[in-house]
Amino acid sequence: AMRGLLLFVSLVAVFAVQAFAHPHVFADVKVKVLYDATGFVGVENRWSYDEIYSAAMLSSVDNNGDGKISADEQPPLQTAILGPIEKNNYYNYVQAGSDFLKARKIRNFKASMVKGKLVLDFVVDFSMPATADWTMLVVVVADPTNYIQMTSDMENADVDAPKSLEVEYFADALDGLSLFKAFRSEIEGLYLRFKKK
Repeated sequence: AMRGLLLFVSLVAVFAVQAFAHPHVFADVKVKVLYDATGFVGVENRWSYDEIYSAAMLSSVDNNGDGKISADEQPPLQTAILGPIEKNNYYNYVQAGSDFLKARKIRNFKASMVKGKLVLDFVVDFSMPATADWTMLVVVVADPTNYIQMTSDMENADVDAPKSLEVEYFADALDGLSLFKAFRSEIEGLYLRFKKK
């Protein structure tokens, strides 16, 4: 029995390493961090998938065969792609101190085909109120299993904030952040701090 258990554990470890090492889907990711007068409220995502995955997903929902994603084809695509990762915060990880913020909901979902690539636009809502002191956050958009290799362009990330808040941000590798050790070292985080003026 012990030998069977060891074999099972070994096989799980091999498959886990293989799954981690070999992505099956590729996506380029752009983000905009959103604030309102209350503080941090969300992350606007734009995911552009590789052509093979895009073609497969389009064929699964394109009921009228026009090569586009019409209004009635949007909900099944949202369910198919974002539904399974809801429990993973839609791969939007926001670290505040030693905690991760829980995503509240998805809004403004839109899927489109752009030059043969499936592009998803959506906002993941969060909540972290601004105070008179600096609040620090780190935002990462990544699939920690590496099934989807997500290349996040944090150097070109943007922030939308009202004049009543002071916001500073920069992109950097995650090497020094212990809470992100599960992520690969090439993944960048967006470091932010904000406070009321």
